[in-house]
Amino acid sequence: MQITRGWPRSIPVFSYSLRAGLSAVLLAGVLFPPASAAPAPEVLPAISPDKSLTGWLLASSVMMQRGEIDAAHDALSHVLALSSRDLKLHEDGLRYAAMTGHEDEAVALAKTLPASDIATLVLAQNAVPRKAWTEMRQTLSRNSHHGPLVSVSAPVLLAWAQAEEGHVDQALSTLNAAAVFAPTRRLYQLHAALIAERLPTPHQAQSFYQKAGSSPDDPLTLQVLYAQLYGGWLEGQEQHPAARDAIAALGVSSPLASMIIGPLQHNLRKRPPLSAAQGAAILNLQLGLMITDIIQQEGIPRDPAIITLQQALYLDPSLTVARIFLADTFREGNQIPKGLDVLEHVSNTDPLAALAAQERVNLASRSHDLPMQADALNRALALLPDNPEFLVQLAEVQDQMGHHADAITLYTKALKASPPRKEIAWPILLGRAMAAQENGNWAMMQDDMHHALELAPDQPEVLNFVGYASIEHDLDQEHALQLLKRALELQPNDPSIQDSYAWALLKHKGDLKTALPILIQAAEHASSDAEIGYHLGVAYWYLGRHTEAQDQWNQSLDDNPQPQDRTLILNALQQGGPHLKAFEQDK
Repeated sequence: MQITRGWPRSIPVFSYSLRAGLSAVLLAGVLFPPASAAPAPEVLPAISPDKSLTGWLLASSVMMQRGEIDAAHDALSHVLALSSRDLKLHEDGLRYAAMTGHEDEAVALAKTLPASDIATLVLAQNAVPRKAWTEMRQTLSRNSHHGPLVSVSAPVLLAWAQAEEGHVDQALSTLNAAAVFAPTRRLYQLHAALIAERLPTPHQAQSFYQKAGSSPDDPLTLQVLYAQLYGGWLEGQEQHPAARDAIAALGVSSPLASMIIGPLQHNLRKRPPLSAAQGAAILNLQLGLMITDIIQQEGIPRDPAIITLQQALYLDPSLTVARIFLADTFREGNQIPKGLDVLEHVSNTDPLAALAAQERVNLASRSHDLPMQADALNRALALLPDNPEFLVQLAEVQDQMGHHADAITLYTKALKASPPRKEIAWPILLGRAMAAQENGNWAMMQDDMHHALELAPDQPEVLNFVGYASIEHDLDQEHALQLLKRALELQPNDPSIQDSYAWALLKHKGDLKTALPILIQAAEHASSDAEIGYHLGVAYWYLGRHTEAQDQWNQSLDDNPQPQDRTLILNALQQGGPHLKAFEQDK
């Protein structure tokens, strides 16, 4: 019987629909043709592997196809060192240098390329922290037909240059002219608000902030960005209640935001107007959000989103919301170590530390590495010790690692920390009952499973666990059979419930006729479930089909059974079959 357990949680989906045409910005991957046949060994010169162009080409191709960006960058660096003429290799090299945060290398490669979208963006933005405005303008003007990224970015970069040169009104005019296109209007209005902060009176900045606004339909990333910027400006204007309200508005549409509202309000400080580099970093975060929306709609590579987010952190390493978003983007691409490494730069004193902790937990969960998950959850609980979601998740991990007593303690803490609502309490009670069963605490198991049943009498998971546990421990088996039958009616295609009900029919009733087809169906739905395989073998055995039973058990041994199931399977194989009372009570 497999019990599905988990704490329902809201994981932020980062998407921001602004412009469908941005799909053109994605650079296609490269597939290299197969290498020609090698010469005969006797004429092949000795070549060091580090000097093998063919080998590095193959490695770069494989790594790019797998999405292993660090390995692809390393392979492409070797390729370019051995063959520096191919512009397509330079484009790939630029892409992976930018995705891995190697800014100097990306700039050097961008200078060797025609005015492509990525190359122009990298060169123009590299000029911003150096305040090399003439260089930036020349870069943006070297091609009259910009790609989508530079088309969106150019007005913002030019406006920040004008502001730094003391021409704030001219900068606002540049952004106002760009804002005629509705899908990107709010992007430009936010930068207008940031630049208008430099004016002696606040009314223009206030107006632009209100126009840029924040919508509950925006992704959490964008809402957090806006709240931090607008709240910080309001605090500087000594509008303290309004500043706190701007932060509190985050909780309207996202329960996840509740973890950061308090720290953000506590950290409200008067701040000076942003620099051009900080403004360009915010632009890159906005670009990343736009591209992610296209990625989610069309299923295309994440490369441009990663590039823009790495550019954001190059321009402003303190932009934590971009760091968390980059980690989330790495998670979606199964780049777990990269995502975790990005989050290591978020300190526990950062007002967004709890959001980073949640993302670290999301990354670790994707890895299926239990010690990694435990570490991420312990770090999250160090920040939020009474967070019931983190407590439950860590309890589940500890239970899976065999630390059942620790799991019980964590479930108990979660119960105390949770609101007293049925829909929250029963999954925790069910989890603690499972841990108590594994720990041999039968009294706690019975109390918790019956309490969970009282709270959730029509939840298939509860019915399944209570029924199966009762059958296994010979507790009120007729009632247990009724519970399992009800669970199967509610969820007829769940193989774990099918298995539980069929096993109850075998163990309690000896009903082979009814149980066998249900077990066969369960095994078809979960062919690698060792427990289901053992039960099916038992049915075959008592039908006299001993060879099929033994084949089924041998197969189950290859399916990584739990220790208790492995013992049952080996006993059946070595001791002349299973021994169920329902079939042997008359012997």
